[in-house]
Amino acid sequence: MAKGLSLFERRRRRVRTALRARGGMRPRLSIHRSGRHIYAQVIDDAAGRTVAAASTLDKDLRETTGATTDAAASVGK
Repeated sequence: MAKGLSLFERRRRRVRTALRARGGMRPRLSIHRSGRHIYAQVIDDAAGRTVAAASTLDKDLRETTGATTDAAASVGK
């Protein structure tokens, strides 16, 4: 067995500590990029809910296909 924490566990602890230290003062932006699509959401940790979400799967953005920079710009708008 490996000694210490895995890289995943270290990142998980670091992110959770940073979120707790911030105290939910402002929403956070979460981005997920798969091979085909880009997903973005704004999360309010104090309320525990998603404020806004957008992805290349939305009807308005379907013409910009793929996980390209053009598609990312469209999702950001």
